[in-house]
Amino acid sequence: MSSLNKDPDCIGAMFNRIAPFYDFLNHLLSSGMDLWWRYRSVRSLQILEKALVIDVATGTGDFALSLLRLKPCVKVIGIDIAEVMLKRAMIKGRSYQNYRVVLGDGRYLPVRSEVADALMIAYGIRNMPGAAEDPKELLPIIREFRRVLKKSGEILILEFSIPSTPFFRSMYLFYFQRLLPLLGGLISRDKEAYSYLPTSVKHFISPEDMVKTLEEGGFKVRQLHRFLGGVSYFVRASKV
Repeated sequence: MSSLNKDPDCIGAMFNRIAPFYDFLNHLLSSGMDLWWRYRSVRSLQILEKALVIDVATGTGDFALSLLRLKPCVKVIGIDIAEVMLKRAMIKGRSYQNYRVVLGDGRYLPVRSEVADALMIAYGIRNMPGAAEDPKELLPIIREFRRVLKKSGEILILEFSIPSTPFFRSMYLFYFQRLLPLLGGLISRDKEAYSYLPTSVKHFISPEDMVKTLEEGGFKVRQLHRFLGGVSYFVRASKV
């Protein structure tokens, strides 16, 4: 697979390969901060206790479970193209009867129109086939997300970005482009997958451009919050 690939089968296969190491490496490589970022993000959602939430690119379920721990009565449907990741999500979420997973492509959600109160996606939108190579391909994805939301439904996007402060940016890029692929590759024995991560983030749009894309796609942005100087961020918006 090339560093950036438009083929969903290739992307799904990559995540299936690293599924056994995925959670451990997420927590190790972020020093556990990914857990706080997920929790802080879902806490921003303005939804009722019995809302229906679609978790796109649910992976092993960490984002969905963060929300369920906060709001146990919410119903969450997790969607992902990587079957092995979904199997791990099912195991982790087995104590929640209101969490189920579906194999599917986030660009063509297997969900009826205007049924969800919220849609969220953590570290997955740049992995949509072609999105990191061509930001223009993001707009139809955003419009597909909008399709499944009720009127005034919320969208929550949690993603990586590159810090803007020059000194911190240089230190971060050294870690992100050199040490992270080395550690991730050694532990997972999949150098390609952990080289893909920094490459996809480097090519992906900025938080400001994400805001513009959401607005063009029919959303009103309510909140943009950066973590750790811009290493990660979330944006919350509502359907208009």
